[in-house]
Amino acid sequence: MSIAKTILEQIKMIDPMATWAWGAKDMVALEDGLRFKTTGMVKNKGYVTIKLNGRDLYDIEFGKVRKLEYKALKREEDVFAEDMVNFIDSMVG
Repeated sequence: MSIAKTILEQIKMIDPMATWAWGAKDMVALEDGLRFKTTGMVKNKGYVTIKLNGRDLYDIEFGKVRKLEYKALKREEDVFAEDMVNFIDSMVG
């Protein structure tokens, strides 16, 4: 739970309006990260999963659920905290 809270705090510190702009909802704290759904007027609606890896960097995955199956669309490893918002924005925004 504390990792998810830290990720959310980092996002809000970089851009206080980012989660709002992405239409982020249904936030779920994972053991090693955070998952949320993007909605609204964004180019890529679906799920964003952010996980802390063993190198103290983030692995970010974008995916969709179709016919009750999750499909990963794009995955990036070793994203620095300060690059997280821009990276997510490039895919979702």
